Amino acid sequence: MKEIVQDADLSDSLQLRNVCLYLLCFAGFFRYQDDVITIRRNEIVFNEGDVTIKIPKSKNDQLRQGKEVVISCFEGELCPVKMLKEYLSRMNIEPSSTKYIFRQMVKTKYAHKLVDKDKHISYTTFRGHFKDSLKDIVPNNKLFGTQSCRSGGASTAANADVKDRAFQRHGRWKTAKAKNGYVEDCIDTRLAVSKSLQL
Repeated sequence: MKEIVQDADLSDSLQLRNVCLYLLCFAGFFRYQDDVITIRRNEIVFNEGDVTIKIPKSKNDQLRQGKEVVISCFEGELCPVKMLKEYLSRMNIEPSSTKYIFRQMVKTKYAHKLVDKDKHISYTTFRGHFKDSLKDIVPNNKLFGTQSCRSGGASTAANADVKDRAFQRHGRWKTAKAKNGYVEDCIDTRLAVSKSLQL
């Protein structure tokens, strides 16, 4: 994720949108479908030190009660909250707007701008831009897809020993089995099993 941000030209509105989208998926364990692309501006609340994003409905929200995702601010260029603020400001999306924040863009003479039509970006657009962002970073960008940011964020948090209850709530998984399917243990975590045997 750090390399994607460092390689991006954030003066380009299109690249800013894409990086903001990837960071939110990573930090909020957002799915493409039903989660991140359905975020509307009036469902975002910036607090002192964090942001709260309401997800009106989600794949695992069987009762359709909605969920809230809270994401902390932190220092550095990878802060998803700072990136989201910058994106919303650059795109002139008013706090009261009920439109999707991640909409299609059109290229003008000088820059990219959001279309007025309230239609979120497509799966193909998300996947294509994400793979392009990785082409000079990973050996085979074909191994990555729209769930990679969610899986990467989940794996990073799991390997940092985040408490299981908070971890599962943040990812909005219905079952532990579903949650575990997204987590890839790092080598240190795997080696800790045999080290604990103290042979």
